[in-house]
Amino acid sequence: MNNEAIIMRWLKQCDQTGTLPWEYDFEEEIFSQKPGSLPFSKDPIKRFLEKKEGFYGRPSCETEDCPLMQAIYWVLWGTYSKNVTLKVKGDCDADVMNSFWSIFKIYLRSTYTDFFKNAQCIHPKGLFPNKGKFSPESKLLFAYKGYGAKEGSSWFSIIRLNYDGIFKKFEDSNLQKVAAFSHTLGNFTLTPQRFNSIGVTNSNNTNEHHKGIKHNDQYNTWSNALHELKELDWASQHYLNCDSWDHYCRKFFMEDYKEEYSYERSPGKQEEFLSKIYLSIENRGKHLIKELCDKLNSKNFDFYRKYLLDLN
Repeated sequence: MNNEAIIMRWLKQCDQTGTLPWEYDFEEEIFSQKPGSLPFSKDPIKRFLEKKEGFYGRPSCETEDCPLMQAIYWVLWGTYSKNVTLKVKGDCDADVMNSFWSIFKIYLRSTYTDFFKNAQCIHPKGLFPNKGKFSPESKLLFAYKGYGAKEGSSWFSIIRLNYDGIFKKFEDSNLQKVAAFSHTLGNFTLTPQRFNSIGVTNSNNTNEHHKGIKHNDQYNTWSNALHELKELDWASQHYLNCDSWDHYCRKFFMEDYKEEYSYERSPGKQEEFLSKIYLSIENRGKHLIKELCDKLNSKNFDFYRKYLLDLN
């Protein structure tokens, strides 16, 4: 795989179309737009909901593991993720740092409390498939029938159907920005293998493991996950060729996440939290693109001269 050529082709395309590469949606890489299929919605939240409902077909792989991202991982850090479709596999995981779905769920529950109150009372898990006349799902289905719920509905479809009415507030929220940046370069990273699942081996003794942290959920932000990584034995294990947690943070541009924070559940503070999330992704993305261009000795792009030349 000619990684440099793959990246250069992408950067040139971005420059020619006026797309800032740190704003590029990498889900463009994993959904095949067939003739006659629906074009991606320009509204990033609608696009998220429609993808979840299968409007654009099935993705070819996880966004963070797509060939373009694998090429970027190699040029930036000299390794692929373990899911690369090549014989030479990396010994690390590719991770989405800030999960939009987790952030979205918290925003919905704190901002649209009345709308979701019935769901919490009737069926806390909030599942719509109808399993019988007297099942919780059946009662939930009946309660939300006026919002377009029908057998087999999902929350994605209910929210989409009521998007321009009940959920119109989305249009003026920083949630739009978070959705837009959720699958951009600045939101992808590499982590020690199994970190976001069963845990990482913390020594040569395979019975010693560091407990994994599920950061793509509603309880742990990426900053929480990053601080869990601090507990690993970097000095002896050299995960991702880093001999310390600080080394990892520098190498993978994690400065915006070193000060730990949790999800914001207070309605009055949501916008500030959402702003922090998308600005951190955007800032990291710019630094990664600058690093790519510098490594490839390609600094003549318009976006580089305009936005990255004096970036520190």
